[in-house]
Amino acid sequence: MKGLLGYSMNLDYIDISKFLDKDKICLDYLQRNAIYDGAEMFYFNGCKKIEVWNRQATNQVTIRGSIPYFINGHNFYASHQDWLEGLDYIQGCLKVNIYSGQVNSFEFGTIQEIPFPEPDFLSHHVKVKGMEARAYHKGQVLTGKEFVSPSLKIKLYDVQRNIKAKLDKPIREDLSRDYGWDSRKHYIKLENHYRQPEAHFRGNVQLSELLSSSFQQELKQGLITSYQNIMKTGTTIIPRSKADINAGTIPLMILKELEELYDFNTEELIKGKLKEIPEDVFSLDDRKARLRTIRDNLKKISQKGGSSYDIEELLQARLEA
Repeated sequence: MKGLLGYSMNLDYIDISKFLDKDKICLDYLQRNAIYDGAEMFYFNGCKKIEVWNRQATNQVTIRGSIPYFINGHNFYASHQDWLEGLDYIQGCLKVNIYSGQVNSFEFGTIQEIPFPEPDFLSHHVKVKGMEARAYHKGQVLTGKEFVSPSLKIKLYDVQRNIKAKLDKPIREDLSRDYGWDSRKHYIKLENHYRQPEAHFRGNVQLSELLSSSFQQELKQGLITSYQNIMKTGTTIIPRSKADINAGTIPLMILKELEELYDFNTEELIKGKLKEIPEDVFSLDDRKARLRTIRDNLKKISQKGGSSYDIEELLQARLEA
């Protein structure tokens, strides 16, 4: 068995297209499913993990799906060799050179063991500048976060929940034996979804280029960069004196941790709220006294440090493994 830390970052879902000119794809190993918008959709006999779309009007073939699921029955991990074997099999069945095909979209990510419950970890990863933030829940439980732009989606989610809910027991046993998966531990998956590779990489990407070692290294660094760009809730240094931790300093500590993420100033926010209180409730002297107390409490709060939920060092170790 090779533990999880021995495995690095890898590709998952992919969408590839190729114009065939006068050639035709071989349909011998495919089962026809349906026709959508002038394109026939097939899948491999007995396996729906890979879709094959054939658009006869333009003689274009498109292949979509997760090669790891197709080859291994899960996307926990797939080696470079797994990818080559899967693509060679598809290419052999279709009798088409798919390595010269254009990559329309793909996913690249890694699974990381974390020392926190997954919902707690996710709740402390808040936003990426210039990207739309989305949160996903199962009932009341936070299960995932996405940060989306036109060309890229960064996804963080509770992969442990997915494994337990979607994979059969024999596959989970294989994961435990071969990859060191432990149902009692906490795992998160970080993914870059390249929605428009030609925009993100400033040019079309061929499948052969995507699989090259230099491009793979670029994708690994890109995954680290995406994680660095996620803003996390900061932490304040807890005062050492019991006298400095009172009912007033505790909520102020939380507000100070959230300042940069939500772009507000704690003292100005409180001053604004004090001004809203009617004068028949708070006189001017009352407001000044309350504000003086708040400022005294703010002085007890030390400068913020980094987020205790930041796992950049763990991801860097995986990149360098």
